[in-house]
Amino acid sequence: MLVNMKDILVKAREGHYGVIAPTIRSADEIKHAIEAAEHKNSPVILNFNITYDFVAEDADLELVMLVARERAMRSSVPVALNVDHGKDFATCMRGIHYGFGSVMIDASARPYEENVAITKQVVEAAHAIGISVEAELGCVGMGDPNFKIDGKYSHTTETNPNDVADFIEKTGVDCLAVSIGNAHGPYAKDIIPHINFELLDKIAEITPIPLVLHGGSGTGDENMAKACTRGICKINVSTDIAKSGSELAVEKLNENPKKGRLDFHTNFHQGYREKIEYYMDVFGSTNKA
Repeated sequence: MLVNMKDILVKAREGHYGVIAPTIRSADEIKHAIEAAEHKNSPVILNFNITYDFVAEDADLELVMLVARERAMRSSVPVALNVDHGKDFATCMRGIHYGFGSVMIDASARPYEENVAITKQVVEAAHAIGISVEAELGCVGMGDPNFKIDGKYSHTTETNPNDVADFIEKTGVDCLAVSIGNAHGPYAKDIIPHINFELLDKIAEITPIPLVLHGGSGTGDENMAKACTRGICKINVSTDIAKSGSELAVEKLNENPKKGRLDFHTNFHQGYREKIEYYMDVFGSTNKA
């Protein structure tokens, strides 16, 4: 069933579990993510980065959204469709135009007052038509410090707990992505980040709204499972599930080059789906649909 992301996350906060939000880049990934959720009887949030994955291909975005909405409506479990990292008001409005039920406005790299102003603008427009909004306070950078976005190096700034109540009151946002030691993309080999649980506890004490962890890949199962019991309700995962799919596809190709080549995409999506199901168990959302 197609639902508003806020409905999924409020239940997750009350039930002390987290919901996976895989990054979607194709119609096949929509199919396998939803099938994973149905198999685990879990809600799922499908993230679409229309800023970078669908920059100017409106025809592709429209087609993918038709598939996403139709599969979500036919699903036996709650499915939400979310714009991930909307860079500005226009991007968020574009997402709403194409049928997303929730949007993220990411003004976290801007000065605090600008973040507040832009987020408030998106919230007012989105709430007027029943769309939920995610924002980010503090800035979640990249696991690789040499990674650039739009030609600029990313940076990380922990969420200031003293800003949380003020930000939520001024913007009216529905859920909040926090920076507590997490980072986007892959980390250096064998590195598991230090998650500041003391900071997470402070933030969760300040506000009852659902909290979001970006950069779930490589953060460590123990860290993520623990975070889900302490206020984190949505975990964005992209790198790990794509890696799982690629590893299985390559493994099968090496075992049988001829058959593996023919079944490469099938094996990729099997690994992709299995990793999503694995994280549903880790985050505690299995049988919570």
